[in-house]
Amino acid sequence: MGTEHVVYISSHAIQQIKGSCEQDDVIKVQSCKEVALDDSAIINGVITDEQQVTKGLQTLAASGIHACRLVIDSGQILMKNIEIPMMKKREIKDVVKHALSDIDSSYEDLLYDYSVLSTRLENKRNKAEILCCGMERKLLASYVEVFEHAGIRLLSVDVSVNTLLKLTQELNDFINKTYIVSVVDANNVSSYLFIDNHYVFSKRARLFSERGSHAFITEMISTVSQLMQFGKSNYSHAVAYAYFCGLNEQENAVVNESVQSNLHIASEVFPNAGLISIADKEERKKFQLHSYVYAVGALIRK
Repeated sequence: MGTEHVVYISSHAIQQIKGSCEQDDVIKVQSCKEVALDDSAIINGVITDEQQVTKGLQTLAASGIHACRLVIDSGQILMKNIEIPMMKKREIKDVVKHALSDIDSSYEDLLYDYSVLSTRLENKRNKAEILCCGMERKLLASYVEVFEHAGIRLLSVDVSVNTLLKLTQELNDFINKTYIVSVVDANNVSSYLFIDNHYVFSKRARLFSERGSHAFITEMISTVSQLMQFGKSNYSHAVAYAYFCGLNEQENAVVNESVQSNLHIASEVFPNAGLISIADKEERKKFQLHSYVYAVGALIRK
């Protein structure tokens, strides 16, 4: 697989990763970059200041980036795991559309897609599990438009949960573990529950407290606690680990200590992985995978 550019636009910055995923499953990162955005440019994954986002993308284009793969994270994207019998690809889209129809009828002109989570379900022959995805056409169109104005061609579009899943499946740190990954982006936190390293559920919540405050710590503990209870009651599995992304060094220390003492599970920052190879020595010193999980996951083309 050749070298590619991946762009993910968070609530505070445009992230860009240049890299590849080789046949030996080593993820090679050649460079990473962030272009800062005001808090009002992106809200819940929706572009609210097209001019500012376009300007940020033009900065990337000026550095020689003319084509990329895009990752979108938004609470307006519909997601659902379902089991299906083995069927032809053209039949799956109808199943996906039907599966998402009961989530929220207020969405209009949805585009549908899916990702295969498993083709071998325990004790269920000829069954597969897929992640259904639905996104309003106007949401996708808003991203396509700013990239066009910036002179960057989109090669593909993926969603954040899918790129995170691809990343966790590649890393040895998560084999056979039952855990939660929480990704904090400005005043939003997206938390993902994995049972035996298999994704089962996610929840997105708005944070109302000032970052780093005591109330913020309490909110983070509550977010993890709720998913722990969900995993216990719905899957009879006890969560043993919590991993955090997007926190600064001081927040990581306090949040992890608080989760461990209050919920009695292991808690740490999302680990830097041996499978991630950083080409540049200076980049290697400062690169933190927890800050780029969505973008790095998109380098995995499986």
